Amino acid sequence: MNIQTPLAAKNHSGFSLVELMVAMTLGLIVVGAVAYAYLGSRAAFRTTDNMSRMQESARYAIDALSRDVRMAGYFGCGSLSNLNVTTIANPPVPLITADTAIIGYDDGAGWVNPTAIVRAAGDVITIQGAFGGGVPIAGNWAPANAQVQTAGNPYGFLQNEVLVVANCTTADVFRATNVINGPTLSTFAHSNAGNSGNRVGTYGPDASLLRFEQYDYFIGINPNGRRALYRSSIREGAQELVENVENMQVMFGRDIDGDRSVDVYNNAAGVGANWNQVVAARINLLISSTENNLTTSPQTYNFDAFAVPAADRRIYQTFTTTIGVRNRLP
Repeated sequence: MNIQTPLAAKNHSGFSLVELMVAMTLGLIVVGAVAYAYLGSRAAFRTTDNMSRMQESARYAIDALSRDVRMAGYFGCGSLSNLNVTTIANPPVPLITADTAIIGYDDGAGWVNPTAIVRAAGDVITIQGAFGGGVPIAGNWAPANAQVQTAGNPYGFLQNEVLVVANCTTADVFRATNVINGPTLSTFAHSNAGNSGNRVGTYGPDASLLRFEQYDYFIGINPNGRRALYRSSIREGAQELVENVENMQVMFGRDIDGDRSVDVYNNAAGVGANWNQVVAARINLLISSTENNLTTSPQTYNFDAFAVPAADRRIYQTFTTTIGVRNRLP
């Protein structure tokens, strides 16, 4: 009788060196392909994300500029071109006329910077007018009164703010030296502490009290050392609106023949002393990406009819809008 062992001896063999090297090579190829796809996907995501941010910044900047430029020269029911305006508020509140409602400065030439922000580049545009809602006048109509009264204070006018009382023919710009909000009436004093005298106009229930502002838009250097679009105002000082706005160029549409439509576009120097003819502003903004090293080499971008080589590898894009001055259009 033959007796077999329960476990037969078997030969066991591993991978050869060649097989191991082939497997490792194939593995490296797969890992490299995955890494390449990841890096490409990440680069595409960075580019798309930065371009989306640029477009978002452009929309916000254009919206802010459009809102204020449209209101240039607005003074309640009338515009500056039809009003007899008297400014009794002490400096630095500027004088207001149809020639000062909207003004530009080519590359900042002649502009007096009211802020501590360093202007970096581009044009400056200054806008004057009454912004926000108006409150009907309810008392103290005569010019001799050193105060004016309204039925409440729904827009929160404050002491030391610059306000304007206006009807369709006359307007007075003053600084509120005291504000008293009573149960039915709000009283706004304009004493000689902040003003040069009494109002000129006589007002009735058809007059309104509004907030006066002068806005200066310019390109400045922000705390991060980047260029940004700034807006300076009498009430709020300098505010950074949008970062990475590299340049701003403005052309002004003039109505030369008096038909309330644009006849020609000029820069500020071309407008000369004819600022009361400006009925539109064409604004070009150059915006750069937040991140650097997004392009394989520095790009050459077109801005203000010039080809400009970039100094870095950011993405640059130009955004243009044309804004009508409502109070000077049909």
